[in-house]
Amino acid sequence: MFWLITFFVLGSVLGSFANVCIWRLPRNESIVWPPSHCPHCQGKLRPQHLLPLISWLALRGKCAMCQGKISLRYPAVELVSALLFAAIGYKWQLSVTTLQYCTLSLALIISVATDISHREIPDEVSLGAAAILAIAALLTAQWGHLLGGIILFSILFLIAVVSRGGMGGGDIKLALAIGLGLGWKAGLIALVLAIVIGGVLATVLLLRGTRGKALPFAPFLAAGSLIAMFWGDILAEFYVSIVMGL
Repeated sequence: MFWLITFFVLGSVLGSFANVCIWRLPRNESIVWPPSHCPHCQGKLRPQHLLPLISWLALRGKCAMCQGKISLRYPAVELVSALLFAAIGYKWQLSVTTLQYCTLSLALIISVATDISHREIPDEVSLGAAAILAIAALLTAQWGHLLGGIILFSILFLIAVVSRGGMGGGDIKLALAIGLGLGWKAGLIALVLAIVIGGVLATVLLLRGTRGKALPFAPFLAAGSLIAMFWGDILAEFYVSIVMGL
């Protein structure tokens, strides 16, 4: 229970930071200055306005100064971050794996939001997470994680070359972070799941005649990564059992 609560609180705080990144990075703004402010009236937010989840609920989703509506995205990001961190901390407690998975999860959350809103995955997020995960892998001699980064980066890079730009550079860099965070086995599972989920959704939209522009790929990479993170071993065993039974 201790780790559950601790990581829930930590996740909500970092989720608040993720919201800053989601809003500012695509707009090429500093995430440090100016201090947090209302996007409507530009009024500087006070400490009581910055409490993750609590402030939004207490203010009923409105700015305390101008009563402008605060997007539901803010508490949603904080809640998702808190729940993911809590699940990771509860399962792996205080470990290198927890550091890796929390780092990757935060990067995925930011990447999904910016990819949906701006069709962009900031290098500060993908490469920043990749740098942290590469250092963690080197310091702990997790060569499988380093190999995972190389493999996933190479696969998506080749897809981009073959498809002549069908895969964005942001997706390729995010795949690097995913491979470094999950390792080559879980990383490949994540990539396969992302392609399958994305393909199914694209087919459904195409059949319904509602598909227009290309779908952002970060949400599918995130979905595949999280599934592989928590259930990758089960899926790998299931696959092996099927192959061995043929």
